[in-house]
Amino acid sequence: MKGGEKIRDELRIVLVTILSTGVLIMLGFIYFALTLFVIKIASDAIFAISVDTNWAVLAAALITLGSMLGGALEKKRISA
Repeated sequence: MKGGEKIRDELRIVLVTILSTGVLIMLGFIYFALTLFVIKIASDAIFAISVDTNWAVLAAALITLGSMLGGALEKKRISA
């Protein structure tokens, strides 16, 4: 492999890494928003009370964090 090809390959890897990071961050935001929506709707429909926005955001953040960490840890454990 020549020097120019190696540099192009490395730049392609960096570009793919940046793009995939951006996509994963956007998917995280979408998942958080959907979780927040489900929590707000469920609190109104099931419990017939309106949850304070701060508590709903905290619950959605914890659920999102737990599912993302669980998915990442499970993937590492399976591949090891």
